[in-house]
Parts: sequence; structure tokens; C-alpha cells
Amino acid sequence: MYAINLLKLIFRQEDHLFKLHRAEKLFHFWKLLFLLFVVSILTYIWTSWIGLGTDPISVNATEFTHTEYEMRKLWFLIGRVAYAILFTVFILFVSSLFWWLFNDVRYRKLIIIQMNVLLIMLLERITWIPLMVYAGIDWYVSPFSFGVAAAYITDIEWIIYFFGAVSLFQIWIIWYQIKSLKYLSSTKKHWIWLGVISWHILLWAGTAALANYDLLLLYILNG
Repeated sequence: MYAINLLKLIFRQEDHLFKLHRAEKLFHFWKLLFLLFVVSILTYIWTSWIGLGTDPISVNATEFTHTEYEMRKLWFLIGRVAYAILFTVFILFVSSLFWWLFNDVRYRKLIIIQMNVLLIMLLERITWIPLMVYAGIDWYVSPFSFGVAAAYITDIEWIIYFFGAVSLFQIWIIWYQIKSLKYLSSTKKHWIWLGVISWHILLWAGTAALANYDLLLLYILNG
């Protein structure tokens, strides 16, 4: 039996991976799952409430009545809540399914590993808030990412977004996933390394593509 403790899975990883590996029964799984959904939704509501990411609706704000503008803000907030739910589902369930297909580990144990991944990703998004609000720095040129270096080398937006998605938080996640999978699975180490790094490259490429699409949408709204 193992009572899930996400913080100890980070700070006392060896000990708790051993317990998780041997566990036949897991406690607090559904409670933590619900809590993480709530935390994710609140994080995105917070960022929306202070105006982050509202460029598409604020760019032509003077053309709307007060009621129309407030309705657009409300729909934007609803959209961010929906995005937070989809984001959480993807990180916890879709990513875990990918690891489960290629590793002999129980699906629920992989979800537990992804719970900490989600926490770190939400922490990264929280660090974007003071950078955007007080320094006017967007997420892809965060000092924690490689987007700044990419911006000095090239003007190609997709490449800047791609390396902007590669951050110190993401590197820690890769290390955490590799170490956890090596401990829980009997899959050969080089396949684990290849699988984790390839998966993250696909995610970074997808993030860059979505960011590029958002920029194109903003250009269209600007005429």
C-alpha cells in the first residue's frame, strides 16, 4: 500500500519510487486528481483575470460597447477554463497513455508521475506572470528558456517559439520522467531516453505551431 505524496516523490524520489514500484494499492489518487484539476483551472483563471493572453480581444476594444467587451472577456475566461481542463487531461492521461504503450508499468502509476510533471508546468506558468506584468517579457523569451538565445540567432518566429518552449523547467521534467521510468520499468535505458526526448520534441514543435497560429490570428484581427 502506498499513500501518494507528490512532494516526497520530488524531494525523496529514490525512497518513494521504490514504494510506488512495489505498491499494489494506492491511496489519495482520486483526491489528488481532483485537486490538480482545480489548481490548473485556478491558475488559468488567474492569468486571464489579470489580462494575460487577451490581445486578440483587446486589440479592437474601442470598436465594442462596454457590454460587448465584457461579454468577450467572459467568453475568453470560459475558453481559458476549457483550455485548462484539456491541458490537464493531456498531461495526466494522454502522456501517461504514451508511456504505458511502451513501458511495462501500471497506467495509474504513470499518471502519478505525470501529476508532478503537471505541478512543475503550472509553476512555470506562474513564473510567467511577474515577467509579463512587470517586465513586459512574453513566455517564449523568458529568462528560464532558450528563446532569448534563439531570438539573437534568427528572426524565424517558429524557431524562437520552439526554443522558447525549451526551458529549465522542461529539462527538469525530462530528467524526472527518465529517472522515474528507469526505476519503474524494465525497458532498456536507451529506449527510455529516446522515447522521452522524442516526445518532448514533438510537444515543443506543437507549442511553437500553436503560438505561430495565435500570432497569425492577432495579425488578422489587426487588419
